[in-house]
Amino acid sequence: MARSADQELKRLRRRRVTRGLILGGLALGAPAVINTMVARRAARLPRPRWGATRHVEIDGKRLAYVHMPRSGQGSTRPMVLLHTFGPGHTGLLWREAAERLACSHDCFVPDWLGWGDSERHAQRYTAALYIELLDRFLKEVIGEPAVLVAPHRAAAYAVQVTLNAPRRVAALALVAPQGLGADVIQDGGDPVLHALLRAPLLGTSALNLVTGERALENHLRRETMFGAEGLGKPAVDAMYRASHLPGASHALIDSLCGRLGHQLEVGFGDELRQPLWLAWGRQATYPPLETADLWLQELPEADLEVLDGCRNLPHVERPARFAAALTAFIERQRFAA
Repeated sequence: MARSADQELKRLRRRRVTRGLILGGLALGAPAVINTMVARRAARLPRPRWGATRHVEIDGKRLAYVHMPRSGQGSTRPMVLLHTFGPGHTGLLWREAAERLACSHDCFVPDWLGWGDSERHAQRYTAALYIELLDRFLKEVIGEPAVLVAPHRAAAYAVQVTLNAPRRVAALALVAPQGLGADVIQDGGDPVLHALLRAPLLGTSALNLVTGERALENHLRRETMFGAEGLGKPAVDAMYRASHLPGASHALIDSLCGRLGHQLEVGFGDELRQPLWLAWGRQATYPPLETADLWLQELPEADLEVLDGCRNLPHVERPARFAAALTAFIERQRFAA
């Protein structure tokens, strides 16, 4: 029997996460001891040395964000930079691009709930939760139309917030976005994988392997052209610590199981009035550059920027080129007063 696209995506995700990890967790000679040692190694995240770290409480949930005030002349529109979901991912991945974008914009870089320095409670993390929190963040922290910059799964959240509350968003910049076609797992993710990763001893051992230093280095080799060496050891160390903070596993498990995907309805482009910029690494693997055709069919007036020498995280791999291209796009727009 032929598999549906959703079933095939579940199968590939389950195999990628569990192959060598679940078995590796079983093979550990003393997994409980090793898990304890890993937890002790994970120190509190250092305070960012860029911008001002702030916190806001939304519906009783504490969100952390970095604010970088505009340092030069340029657009008066604030810019919100959303981070990707992955082991150890936080707003820190935006640092170099944000420092350049802050020459012409007030930049706000939040950590999603469950990630980084935001609260990390044991709860179910879903796309609907993040869409609501993003809408409230724009309303309560930004307070005026913002340029919303969102990669991968977060791009679908940004689009949905724009559809729900168009006055909160001045322009959209989507980086290798997901949410169209067959790249979204439906029906609450993969329950089998979720049960495996929630298992008290086996799941912890598997997650420690997913978020181990070597695994993080391999993750960066898949996501970027330069791997961990190009990002720098301090950043990799911060990713390691972020992925082992108390409570960090809850959101990561929901991410690995596909619970954070949001499917956009075909035809949504007819409702968008904001300027829209698409950025893709030419060597992108997931989603590949060919996926841009789906987005351009939906959004024929969008600008597409293809960055050479980049894979899945062009804002991390080529921050100067990324920031220059995005700044040039925003400067071409004529926003209403």
